[in-house]
Amino acid sequence: MRNSIYELVETSGALPFDVSLHSVNYVPSHWHNSLEVIFVLRGTLEVTVDSRQHSLTEGDVLVINSSHVHEVIGLDLNIIATFLIPDTYIKANLKDSVYFDCDSRSAGKEQRQGLDRIRQLLAEMVHLRYKQGEVYELEMQIRMLSVLSTFARQFRTEAQSGAMNEKYKERMLRIITYIDEHYEEPLSLQDIADREFLSVPYLSKFFSDNIGLNFQSYLTSIRLKNAVEELLSCDEERISDLALKHGFPNAKSFYSAFKNRYHMTPNEYRKQYRPGLGERQDKPSSNYLAFNQSSALGIISQYLQRSKSYEQPQVQALATTVEEVDMSTNGTMVRHTWKNVITIGKAKEGLHADVQEHLRYVQKHCPFRSIRFHGILDDEMMVYREDDAGKPHYNFRFVDQLFDFLLSIGLKPFVELGFMPSDMASDPEKKVFFKPSYVSGPKSMERWCELVERLLRHCMNRYGAYEVESWKLEFWNEPEFDVFWPGSIQEYMDFYLQTYRTVKQVSQRLQMGAPGRIITLRSETFNREFFSFCRENDCLPDFIPVHFYPHEQLDEMVNMEEITRLYKLEPYRALLEEFGGISPNPNYLKDMLENEKSMLMDLELSHLPLYLTEWNSTAYHRELTNDTLYKAAYIVKNIVGNLDRIEGFGYWVLSDNIEETHASELLFHGGLGLIAQYGIPKPAMLGYEFLAKLGDRLLACGERYVVTAGRDSYQVLCYNYCHFDDLYALGDISFIDEKNRYNGFKEEKTVKLELELQNMPKGRYRMVTHTVSRTFGSSYDEWVRMGAPDYLNPEEITYLKASARPRMKVRQIDIEDSTAYTAILEPHSIELIELFALE
Repeated sequence: MRNSIYELVETSGALPFDVSLHSVNYVPSHWHNSLEVIFVLRGTLEVTVDSRQHSLTEGDVLVINSSHVHEVIGLDLNIIATFLIPDTYIKANLKDSVYFDCDSRSAGKEQRQGLDRIRQLLAEMVHLRYKQGEVYELEMQIRMLSVLSTFARQFRTEAQSGAMNEKYKERMLRIITYIDEHYEEPLSLQDIADREFLSVPYLSKFFSDNIGLNFQSYLTSIRLKNAVEELLSCDEERISDLALKHGFPNAKSFYSAFKNRYHMTPNEYRKQYRPGLGERQDKPSSNYLAFNQSSALGIISQYLQRSKSYEQPQVQALATTVEEVDMSTNGTMVRHTWKNVITIGKAKEGLHADVQEHLRYVQKHCPFRSIRFHGILDDEMMVYREDDAGKPHYNFRFVDQLFDFLLSIGLKPFVELGFMPSDMASDPEKKVFFKPSYVSGPKSMERWCELVERLLRHCMNRYGAYEVESWKLEFWNEPEFDVFWPGSIQEYMDFYLQTYRTVKQVSQRLQMGAPGRIITLRSETFNREFFSFCRENDCLPDFIPVHFYPHEQLDEMVNMEEITRLYKLEPYRALLEEFGGISPNPNYLKDMLENEKSMLMDLELSHLPLYLTEWNSTAYHRELTNDTLYKAAYIVKNIVGNLDRIEGFGYWVLSDNIEETHASELLFHGGLGLIAQYGIPKPAMLGYEFLAKLGDRLLACGERYVVTAGRDSYQVLCYNYCHFDDLYALGDISFIDEKNRYNGFKEEKTVKLELELQNMPKGRYRMVTHTVSRTFGSSYDEWVRMGAPDYLNPEEITYLKASARPRMKVRQIDIEDSTAYTAILEPHSIELIELFALE
């Protein structure tokens, strides 16, 4: 029944008690067979228990004993944590019957230490409730028993009168259930008396004795609760109509009851406490308002930071996995299409000495085949200008320098055609990024097409048609974002058509791609319209480029019934830097690729090569986990789990020196790159280096490992991936800082992986083991250990570069038929073994 317990308590089936976060407006008088603890995180409440009123503010703790009738009123926008502990649980753990008198507002000095301990334990339970790591249920019960122990030691007292009489509970449940179901009707005490075969005087006294209110007051409170819920969920209905709808005889009686309870008018209350007034909200669940959960969790973190128990090292859980691998199988050939693309931000960055150093490093340790970037036509590349007379001038000197360098290190250009030179832009005020790129369409389509044609013919003359025809041309970036394309979708499609025709006029063999869309946005309407347009105008692309960032909240900005456009992105720099949450799904990339491939099949486009030209665990350039060991396991897991499923995995980006945002003064600032400033590889880079050592025959692939074979050698790559916990996924980053970045993960455990490598050719092998962990190979963790200096001198840079190498062990082993390989993998760590046949 709705009024006998808190409606929004979320029950974890494995726990014998409830822990929840709420924001309360009004909970009418009710009771339950559980002890209730209210912990106020923000705001002000009035709680009446057995006619005794308690005023609570931030940090207050109140115990409501089982079967005691109580009422809760929120006096402002509040956040509370509630803990419901059933009588059966208390009796099973405390031998004697117990009654606690705990109101932190009236507690004595001698009880303050106990209250501080209770607050810490309650905060830890909320944290665990939403984190749900290893042995979660046991950890929760440990803390709950500690709470009960502290209550029993410092707040135990003799039971007081006022508890609901057990004898009459069944009758009261029937009565208030009936009231709750018929409160909109003109109910009277006589109606209830007739149903219960009682006299009106007896029922009136019975009601007051057990509820603490007379019948009419209780009925008014139920009507008021339901009216307030609708008041906050919709502003379309007039107050007078709302009052009549919920059983009040007239608007005056509603106003009177409302002012008596909230000390303001309904209109004043609606304006003050209704978020997003003017936008229809879903009806909130009974008794509680919707609220920002991550805000509540951020407040909880303040109590955790005071808790000494969280300063102690955590004992890691251990999981053992045993697998058998037949090494004699032919396996399947692997093309390693993930090597087809790596990325930098803008074309001009490819001319910077530090980025070129990073590119040489990656080509030495993990050679890629092409490099994708945008901004080839940016003003910084100086390809186009107009003189005072409006005459166009072209200059491809910087383009030549860039392409000469890339080709010299074995990288083919994968060119995004964009953005717009400012002299050609129809609206030069439309721009994006710290180093501006202009995003409006051309003021002259003819001049735009001439620029594209001149660029392509220049490249073909310089590098040869055969070479340039092996490059990729991706069209204009992410048109679903207003910040990248402020025009209409029809204008965009016409823009694409004219560009496509220009490219194909230069050479039919030039490879022109579709626009790079973000596949975590549901853009079915755009896809249908764009590809239908392409068929009608004979301009189907040669390949499909897509982007992936695991932020599900982006989709909430899109109207699914219309062509997808995102307008609410200003300032765009804040979107890039301010973390707002992440998908809780650890297999989100795999799932989204499957959705994309299914969509292309439905559109009869599955024959077109599919490329990820941007992907990362985040879109935020200041997310602190980017620098950690986590990224190594993330990259390995997602590449191994999607081997050859698409034609390219263009990780965004190679270098932290990217000019979409202002440069950070910090070395490890949470940048997206694989390589930090000064050319210091991050653990993520080592993930790619391990992948580059895999052979071209896939023998086995399981959870946390892959086995391949090459020429006279075998490789086993294993990883211990741990996903973000629910708090971090919600956007709560209060648990991490510059020196402590591993507190946002769940199910962290040490994994013992035992592989029996069977049916190997007999002989002697050289076994090389490479390990990257927080102790070996993680430049970020070494930076923390050396004191996390703000600035580095040349000697310190050399030291950190040297630390960014895996631990290596080399030994020779004799194999008769099989060999056992055991890896002990700490959370986020990766390990590679190579077996080279010696004879």
